[in-house]
Amino acid sequence: MRGADRVRKLLIVRPTNSSNAQDGRSFIETARRGQIVEAAIETLAEVGYAKTSLTRIAARAGISQGLISYHFSSKQDLMEQVVTEVNADMERFVEARAGDADDHAGTVKALIEGFVRYCADRPAGILAVGQIENAEGWAAEARERSIADFEQLLRGGQEAGEFRSFPTRLMAVTLLAALEAVPGELRAKPETDPGVYAAELAMTFELAVHRTGR
Repeated sequence: MRGADRVRKLLIVRPTNSSNAQDGRSFIETARRGQIVEAAIETLAEVGYAKTSLTRIAARAGISQGLISYHFSSKQDLMEQVVTEVNADMERFVEARAGDADDHAGTVKALIEGFVRYCADRPAGILAVGQIENAEGWAAEARERSIADFEQLLRGGQEAGEFRSFPTRLMAVTLLAALEAVPGELRAKPETDPGVYAAELAMTFELAVHRTGR
């Protein structure tokens, strides 16, 4: 399996009821929905989930609240689409950096470096998704799903002889915690060089999982 394909499987973290289907929408309808989603992301990043309302989102987008209600049945429907859109965008972003990595080590490296770069380039989306998942009660499920996916990747590396023997859940939890810390660190220290951060974090995990004597 190519690195990009492994990354795609790891990054799909969407609400259970969400869908990417266009349902026969016109170009204009799709563009309008995209405008609303972007306004929702910016509003969430600025004022937080509790203060984010359809009225605020409409004002930021420069449209009527009724137009939002035409495209989305409720605030939760819109929030689900925000999570879907941000994850799809992240998936494309990281995949583009995964290239043709044909081993598990390369996939881990691409995942870490791509995620750090994404957080640096699109901080509002990451912040918005985190707030939605916590407010809607999706965070715990998303966390367990990510841990399970990371474990699968790490076990694959062990079975292929690339990684040393270690408890895969422990390493998966550690990896997830390191990635979860990235957005907050970049916000707290805006002078941080994301390229250096990405490379060093990837190297940290490469050293943590590689076979002795490699």
